[in-house]
Amino acid sequence: MADDGGMNSWHRVAGRWLEPWFSAYALAGLLVNALVPILIPVTVEPHGPVAVAVVISAFFIGQLTAPFIGSLADRTNTQRQVFLGSFPIMAAAAVAFGLSRSVPLWVLAALVAGAAAGAAQTTGSVFIVEGHPRSEWDMRIGWFRLTFGAGQVAGLAIGAVFADHHASTGWFVGAAAILCGVFLGRLRLPHLTAAGDPDAPTSADPVRRAHPVHSATAGPAAPVPARHHRGHDEPAVQKGELRRELSGPFGIFLLTWLLAMIAVQTILNVMPLIMKHAFEVPPSKTATYYLVGSVIGALLYPVCGALAAKIGSGRVLAIGMIITLAAFVMMAATWLFHLPGGHVIGPCALIVVAIGYPFDYVGGTMLAAELTLDGQGSAMGLFNSAVAAGAIVGAVVPSFLAVRFGYGALPPLAAVIMAVAFLVGIKIFRGRPSVPAQSARP
Repeated sequence: MADDGGMNSWHRVAGRWLEPWFSAYALAGLLVNALVPILIPVTVEPHGPVAVAVVISAFFIGQLTAPFIGSLADRTNTQRQVFLGSFPIMAAAAVAFGLSRSVPLWVLAALVAGAAAGAAQTTGSVFIVEGHPRSEWDMRIGWFRLTFGAGQVAGLAIGAVFADHHASTGWFVGAAAILCGVFLGRLRLPHLTAAGDPDAPTSADPVRRAHPVHSATAGPAAPVPARHHRGHDEPAVQKGELRRELSGPFGIFLLTWLLAMIAVQTILNVMPLIMKHAFEVPPSKTATYYLVGSVIGALLYPVCGALAAKIGSGRVLAIGMIITLAAFVMMAATWLFHLPGGHVIGPCALIVVAIGYPFDYVGGTMLAAELTLDGQGSAMGLFNSAVAAGAIVGAVVPSFLAVRFGYGALPPLAAVIMAVAFLVGIKIFRGRPSVPAQSARP
């Protein structure tokens, strides 16, 4: 009976924070965190490390369009169209990857896939931070990322089956799954009020009530909070405010996040090749090991959201960076000192990386929302662009190191960069959890 009570309690919690349209967001995770890091390196490897770096960089260059897409969608109130339209584009790009045999065509497919994935990620985040009260962000983002992690797990399962000998088939299977996002994304996706709409919030009425949000949190007509969810005493957002904040804590956060993503993506961009050449682990097994870590990590997303609400998002980010740094040090020491059991230590460290990533991403997502007073579409765009920029640097620069010293030289580089990122971000790690505006009112 106790087990039944615990299961019912879990269902109640999940039912409160999970929304049906999250299932579409999971398919973006399938592409970004599974098919790209597993199948691109395996597909392009015969053309050499530099070709692998160029194609991976093209994907993340495409993601650099995220701020523009987020800002444009905000101004035109087309978040729904952008979000839903990204899935057939991602699916078409995956098919192109499976059919192509040349680097230029792969680069083109990667650019298109990256832009579409950036659109899905940016607008998906906006539906959380603009469609729900600030007091709910921590928990909703945790469960939101849980679905992203579930998609990653599904994509890694595809990689585990097809990475060794049938990468093209893996791309086709992934494309078919991603295409389902067009239909899944329509399931109770929030309607956001356009900026400048007569029903949009004002300083006298900071809560939007024009469009119902169908969520499990309340009835079918739950009010949608004001864009950016400010209290009565908070100043109105002015144009250029984000630029001014780049010289303050938000700028420190972006630099910290950029460096952390360079370190993480140095490993994740080519993890099957690192595991293969430095630790003698074949790509299919790499996908399986990373799948195990990702299952654990996916379950940690809601935990990280609750933890951020309790101790602060900065501290959650710090915990994630420490976990990730420890994993990089494990890999680096094994390769540098030729420690025995590398075929075990390497995969174990990779699992630790997957476990640490939820802390990194939930903490980082919350800081991106908390530290800026500018438009959330722009903020989430910059956040996702920092991931993309980190991935580009983490692909191009290490590729030359891989040519000279082999892929085993990348974990030591990643460890050094992550340590620097941690030192840069010490000031922002100390912040306490933010107090929701409604609880702060007299």
